[in-house]
Amino acid sequence: MYESTQDAIWVHSIDLAAEADFDLGSLRVRPARCEVEWNGFPQTLQRRVMQVLVALVQARGAVVSQNDLVVRCWRGLSVSDDAIYRCISKLRKLAADYPDAPYAIEAIPGVGYRLTSSGVADDGNPTVAAALPGNRFHFRALAAAATVLVLVMAGAAFWTFQARAPDHPSVRVAVQPFEALSNSAEAGSLARRIPNEVVNELGDSQIESVLGGEQAGNGTPGSANPTPGLVVTGILRDEAPNMIVDVRVEDGKTHAALWSMKFKRDRSEASDLPMEIAARVADVVNIAIFARSADPPLTENSALSALLQTNDLIRDTQGGDWAQMIERAQGVVARHPEFAFGHDVLAAAYAEASESINISDRAQAMKEAARREANLTLKLDPADAGAYVILSAIEPTYRAAEAMLLRGMKDANHPKAPLGALYSSEAKLLSNVGRLREALSVQLIAHATDEWGAPKTAQLARAYANARNLPAARDWIEKGVQLWPNHSGVRRVRRYIAGFYEQPSAALATFDAMDAQGSSDGSENDVWQSFIKARAVHSARLAALTALKVRDAANDGTISREDEVMMLAALGETTQAMQAANSALDHLRLESWVLFTPVARNLRQDPGFVDLAARLGLITYWRETGKRPDFCTDPAARSECSPQLLAALKSN
Repeated sequence: MYESTQDAIWVHSIDLAAEADFDLGSLRVRPARCEVEWNGFPQTLQRRVMQVLVALVQARGAVVSQNDLVVRCWRGLSVSDDAIYRCISKLRKLAADYPDAPYAIEAIPGVGYRLTSSGVADDGNPTVAAALPGNRFHFRALAAAATVLVLVMAGAAFWTFQARAPDHPSVRVAVQPFEALSNSAEAGSLARRIPNEVVNELGDSQIESVLGGEQAGNGTPGSANPTPGLVVTGILRDEAPNMIVDVRVEDGKTHAALWSMKFKRDRSEASDLPMEIAARVADVVNIAIFARSADPPLTENSALSALLQTNDLIRDTQGGDWAQMIERAQGVVARHPEFAFGHDVLAAAYAEASESINISDRAQAMKEAARREANLTLKLDPADAGAYVILSAIEPTYRAAEAMLLRGMKDANHPKAPLGALYSSEAKLLSNVGRLREALSVQLIAHATDEWGAPKTAQLARAYANARNLPAARDWIEKGVQLWPNHSGVRRVRRYIAGFYEQPSAALATFDAMDAQGSSDGSENDVWQSFIKARAVHSARLAALTALKVRDAANDGTISREDEVMMLAALGETTQAMQAANSALDHLRLESWVLFTPVARNLRQDPGFVDLAARLGLITYWRETGKRPDFCTDPAARSECSPQLLAALKSN
């Protein structure tokens, strides 16, 4: 067993960059890239999870104690048992995702963990295991179906980013012990777990972080532990029936508040609070470090605080938030016009306004303002990813938008969240042109690039649902609910998956749970429940009555136009669904991905589909690029690709 004294910590700590690649069962493990590969398909692991895997493999089948794991993977840091268990759980889930698990991890109560695998020899040298038969792994079966070109393009761009990410100066983060204002055992346990979880999450993202106290530094010049750049503090209150945690991120020198947020959970769900807080704090700290490390840096605390507040609004945009976004971003740009990312954020605020304003002249003015700020961003910093996302959204055609996104994936390499948005935007575009299999592959990369972005997780869940992989869709939306229970995008996709893909009883149970948690959206929830009940009954009369309710709800803004089209299609009201889609195009651009979902199969077979596709610009895209939608290339769906559509694709 490994030596576990404090003197051995640095000697035995796992340096992933120095670890050679090896085989583990059917997996090729690349520690330096935090990657495992199966049958040519890679998957990214968090750094800490990879360290735990390496530590277990290097034990050669022997039991590794929790203390040894702390020494080797956390450098002796005081971490909770929960942090270790989370890594073990992720590794077990990874193994279970394959047809024949390449390894198993056994828990030895009171001792530690032991890894067994046919790919680890007794002498400790990993050996090449026999390749697994077939291609039954559900997660990558869909990726395998995607075109090799997109996988190579997207994967290469992602790893290129990883290889050339800028080497910013290290900013040390001290996570102070959280204060519990209650004597309850649960409050005390949470107050101890949350700082550990934050340190663990920051460490997984390569951010240097320490628990508070002596390790946080005393500010003495030249001391081994200098004053941290950022400090995380928190206060926990047990106010039945809720647990409430107030969290602050402060400047390390002045202790001025840069960001704060209140987190609240019902006591029955309070065990998820540490992970929710850790994910949110890691996201905020990442943006703060980027801003302070930029060239030139954003050092003024008030401007940095405004930037972080605007970033929060961008992460979860609501209908009326664009005015606040513009005001705060304009303040940052006015005081620091040389700070490129400030113009990027202002461009995002203008773009959000253009989508929210119903007056065409004003909306167009906002769109032009977004274009101006995005172009200015690229003049100041050609590697800023967000500007490419904004410019692609303004382009009038799918081909022009995709060209801008591909340019961004080639040239941009930061910040992390907008870089993830580049891939997410490409995935959305692929969905909009009917290439859902490729969209899923790219959305996986978007999530791997920005794992703290709730929209990326929600969109990945929806992509899996549209690809007919309901178990994976459930897993991802459950993760979204666990980490971001109040995020509007997570709630929206949760309704989407339940309403369109779950059995009626399970779907209604989901909406009841959302009501009980206070996360439903009033009258919108009522429309969804009526729709689910009508689908379950199979009554033409009830379907017609529900269709009227759906159309009224869309007209008054209770539900989206996309939900309207899909609900009408699912109810069998094909003519009304086509009318709704065409009506939406008379006023705004319909997100055309809804036409390619399993629910909308009857629309693709309708004689009016070709004209609708032409209005959307899809016929032109398919014809000019030679890239046809999935339902015209998948042998199992060929019946959906009508002779009229094939003729339209061939005509000049």
